[in-house]
Amino acid sequence: MRFLFVLVFIFCFSTSKVFAWGKLGGGVRFSPNLSFVSFKGDELTVKINEDLFRNFAMSILINGDFFVERKFKKVAFGTGIGFRRLSEQTETIVTNLIEEKSLTYVHDYGTVPMYMRLKLRKRLFLRMGMTSLVNVSNTLTTVLTDLSNGSSSTIISADEIDYNMFNFSGDIGVGYTFLSKKISMDIEPLFTKNLIGLLSGNVDANAFQSTFGVSMTIRY
Repeated sequence: MRFLFVLVFIFCFSTSKVFAWGKLGGGVRFSPNLSFVSFKGDELTVKINEDLFRNFAMSILINGDFFVERKFKKVAFGTGIGFRRLSEQTETIVTNLIEEKSLTYVHDYGTVPMYMRLKLRKRLFLRMGMTSLVNVSNTLTTVLTDLSNGSSSTIISADEIDYNMFNFSGDIGVGYTFLSKKISMDIEPLFTKNLIGLLSGNVDANAFQSTFGVSMTIRY
């Protein structure tokens, strides 16, 4: 229902008189980033999770979206559709005297970003907004390491934990436009933080994901 509400809001907003003028544009955006996790809830459970999980997953994730926007002299309003991958990774866990393991949880989301890009200087801009996320898949990667000889094996399986299907993130970035002709190219350090906990149902402590990366945009 929340996702449907957001789609209706986008449709109504995009057909309002505010968008009856201005220049239409669009483009593609992709962002290599790191995925972070934090916990809120019962103090003891939070402490256990903070000891178990790394602050950020040790892998670079690629996110991206296609977007359309209305551009004015000092500001642009846009929306689009895209993909976001988030993950959490545990510290190494010693399971017995001869074996250790680490776990990586990966979550794939379809996204609908909505944003405002505000021109600060001739080439400098501030972009902020909110993204609706729909969880489409979750996988668990287990890496087992034999301590006797250093060999390792990887097992990828479906993650059976109950996750929230819908989420929202607040997004903010400050970017620089390299080209400003018919085709513009931007580079933008970008931070996002999910506003709803990862886990579904009544839990002692919930996980909240965020990302930090460098967004690269080609737009017209």
